[in-house]
Amino acid sequence: MLGHPRLACFALICAAALGAAATAGATTAHGCPPRHVTVAGHAAIAYCGPATATITTGGRTYHFRHGTCTQSATVDALQISLGTLVRGASRNGGRSFLGLLIAQSPSESEALEGDLSGHQLLGDSVIAQNSSLLSHGTFVSVLGSSFSGSWNCHGPVVSGR
Repeated sequence: MLGHPRLACFALICAAALGAAATAGATTAHGCPPRHVTVAGHAAIAYCGPATATITTGGRTYHFRHGTCTQSATVDALQISLGTLVRGASRNGGRSFLGLLIAQSPSESEALEGDLSGHQLLGDSVIAQNSSLLSHGTFVSVLGSSFSGSWNCHGPVVSGR
């Protein structure tokens, strides 16, 4: 899963955000920092918070919740992480996770991974968002499988380091 360069980069951004939150004792606006957990013997990051997203693919709509929106301090982008990211486990260890990287134009935004209860909905794909706001918006896939979706941070965006 993390053998792909963009997924590895995303994992590093996730780890940096988690490390910064743990070091600074930071929490989201609703008081829940991401947690280090173990799933089936694999290290994982369990996200929580008010952020939500939907993905529509193949005529079906999937909902993700319990997410965090983090403004990257190193790149001009918003990292949206929903659910639990299980590192190195096939099918994300049976857990649901959605990772989006919403970049300020003219950079590319990406849907980095989408798993629902152990079923991969989408892999690394370029997306085009229909909003200049980072806190919420809609998107469509440009490369990769065909899907569309939306995201909403439902509150303040956490500053990353």
